[in-house]
Amino acid sequence: MVVINNCRTTAIVIRNDGAKVTLVPMKSGKLSAKTLSFSEFRAQWTETGYSLAQALTTFLAHVMKWGASLEVARGLEKLAARDRFVVASLF
Repeated sequence: MVVINNCRTTAIVIRNDGAKVTLVPMKSGKLSAKTLSFSEFRAQWTETGYSLAQALTTFLAHVMKWGASLEVARGLEKLAARDRFVVASLF
């Protein structure tokens, strides 16, 4: 899921277990994850119409150039792998 907050920061949700949400906000430099309670997440972030595939491409390119924490790198790779599997099963 691609989300945005009131400061116009775009982020990708890499984990949501119903109680806590882990997301990766786009920022300059090395990317890191942020974990919020589900209620905090709903209050601060809203879903965008931005394509997940396009957002993943942008975030992964940023990671290649500037780096990311291990949690972020693994989370984005899992999302990318899941996205490829879902699209491949459609054809």
